[in-house]
This record gives sequence, C-alpha cells and structure tokens, in this order.
Amino acid sequence: MAARYFSILIIAAFILAFYVWQQTQAVRLGYKVDGVKKECETWEQENKTWRLKINTLLSMERLDKVAKARKLIVPDDKRKIYLSD
Repeated sequence: MAARYFSILIIAAFILAFYVWQQTQAVRLGYKVDGVKKECETWEQENKTWRLKINTLLSMERLDKVAKARKLIVPDDKRKIYLSD
C-alpha cells in the first residue's frame, strides 16, 4: 500500500516538474519572440530609411539639378541613336 502511494507521489512529482519546465520554456520563448519582433521592427525602419534615400537619389528633380550643374543638355532628335536588340 505504501509503495502504491509512493509511486503515485513520484508520478505526481514528475508531472509537476514537467509542468514547471513547460511553463518556464513558454516564458523563455515569449521573451525570444519579443526580441525578434523588436529586431524585425528595427530592420523594417532601416528598410524604410534606405528606400527613402534611394527614392531621393533617383528623383527626377534631383537628377535634373545634377544635370544642370554639370551643364548636360537634352539631345535633340537628330542626335539620338537607338540600339536594336
């Protein structure tokens, strides 16, 4: 009879230990997920910054300004050469 209670106690302790381990893992993974979310937000913000910089550098107004500063002109139709594929 005592052996039966002892085995039930061992099984209950094992179940309790497993439950505590599982909860600890869940909390640990929750912290990791939060860290990854913050890192993802940082990368998204950096991506937006780079896209804005690219769009600024490629804007037609800026290109016109650079072309005028270097005294470039728009070629007339007689000076255009089209290449075939």
